[in-house]
Amino acid sequence: MIDKAWIGFFATVCIGWGCGPSLQDSIDKLGGTTEEQAAGRMELLLAKDRAVDDLLAALEDPERAASRRLLVEVLTGLTTRVDDERIETALLSHLREDADHLVRATVAHQLGLHRPVLFIDPFLDALADTSGAVCHAALLALGKVEDKLEPAQTGRLQEAAQQLTSHAHLGARLEATIRVENFVSGWISDARQAELGARMARAESLYTRALDYAPGSKRGNYRLARFYFDNGQRERGLALLQAHGMVLEVVRLSRAPTLDGKLDDAVWKEAAQVDSFFQHSTVHTAAIPSSQRTRIHLGYTDEALYFGFYGHDAHPDSLVGRSRNFDAELWHEDIVELFIDPGFTHRNYLHVGINHLGTVHDAWLTGGLSDRGVEWNADARAVAMVGRDSWSLEYRLDFGQDKVPQAKSGAEWGFNFVRVFRGAEYSQWVRTYDGGHKPDDFGLLIFQ
Repeated sequence: MIDKAWIGFFATVCIGWGCGPSLQDSIDKLGGTTEEQAAGRMELLLAKDRAVDDLLAALEDPERAASRRLLVEVLTGLTTRVDDERIETALLSHLREDADHLVRATVAHQLGLHRPVLFIDPFLDALADTSGAVCHAALLALGKVEDKLEPAQTGRLQEAAQQLTSHAHLGARLEATIRVENFVSGWISDARQAELGARMARAESLYTRALDYAPGSKRGNYRLARFYFDNGQRERGLALLQAHGMVLEVVRLSRAPTLDGKLDDAVWKEAAQVDSFFQHSTVHTAAIPSSQRTRIHLGYTDEALYFGFYGHDAHPDSLVGRSRNFDAELWHEDIVELFIDPGFTHRNYLHVGINHLGTVHDAWLTGGLSDRGVEWNADARAVAMVGRDSWSLEYRLDFGQDKVPQAKSGAEWGFNFVRVFRGAEYSQWVRTYDGGHKPDDFGLLIFQ
C-alpha cells in the first residue's frame, strides 16, 4: 500500500513540474466549492511564475467576477515567491481604479498582510477611497507600519484618520479612532515626561496639542484634567473631568435600600446612575463604547456606601461562574469589579470582585497588583440575582472600618467599575491603560 504522504508529495512535485491540472483548471476551481477553492489556490501558488500570465488575464476577465477576490489573494501570495513587477503593478492599479470596492478592499488587505512597508503611499492614497471597506483595510495596513512613516506621511495619516472618525462604515470609524488615539498617546507620553522634568509649560502645551487634534479624546481630557487638578488649578481640572463623564456625585440616600439583588427598592431612584461604559483593550488606547448594556447606581448613608449593578444578558443561563467560597479566585468568571481609592490617593485602593452567585473576593492594594493584601477583608455584604435576560447585584460597604473611612459631604474618592462579560469584553466606567489596576487613571467620586 502506498502511503498517503507519498501521494501528496508526488502530487506536489507533479504540479511544480507542470504535469498536474492545467492552470485554467486551477483558476476555474477558484469559482467552485470551498474545497475546490483551497485546491486551486495551492496549485496556482505552487506553479509560481508559470501561473502569472493566466492569473493576470483572469483578473481582467469580466466572466470571472465571482472569483476576482481570490485571484487577488493568489497574486498577492505570489509576490513573495516570484520576482515579477507586473503583479505589483496590476494590484496597485486595481487598488486605485477597480470598479468593485470589494476587490479594492481585498487588494489593500492582502498587500497589508504581506509587505505593507512597501506600499505606504498607496495605502495613504486609499484613505480617500469612497468605500469604507477600502479605508478600513488601508488603516489596518498602516497601523502595522506606523513607526516606519516619514514625517510627511505621518501628517497625511493624522489628517485622514481624524476625518474618518465620523465615517459611516463601522470598521473604518473604529480603526480611525484607534489611529487618532495612538497619536494622542504619543503626545501624552511626551507631556508626562515633561512633567517629570518639571517643564510644566511644555507639558501643558503637549496636552493642549493632543486635544486640539482630538477634542473628544477620553485619555487626553483625563490627563489634562489631572494636570490641572494636581498643579494648583483644581476647579479647572474638576470641570474638565465632569464635562467628560469622569466624576460621579454620590447622593446621600434618604434611607438604606433593602439588599435582595433586585434593584427594585424605590430608594435606588435617588442614587447616582451611570449607563455609559468603554471597552478596555491591551492593544490600543481608544475609548470604544461597550457592546453590553450595563447600568450602575451609587448612593450612601451615614453608615455605608451602596452600589447597585444591572447587566443585560441575552443568555443568563450561560453565565460563567461557579465560585461560592469567599475570596475565591473568580477573575475568569462573569463578574463585576469595584476599585475604590478613599482619599483619591492615586495609589492605594480596595479591589472587590463579585460574581452572579454573590461570591465576593476583596483585597487591599498598595500601589498596584505587586502589593495585594488578600488577607484584608471588608465589612460588607453582597446579594446577586439572575433574571430572564439580565443579572443584578447590590453591595454594601460599611464606613468606619480599617482602610474605609467615614465619607462626609465633600469627600473625594477615586473609583472605577468593571464588568467582565464571558471573558470577551472588559467594560470600564473610566478607561484605564496597561490593565485595570491603574489607580492613577481612576475616576472621581464626590460625596454630596
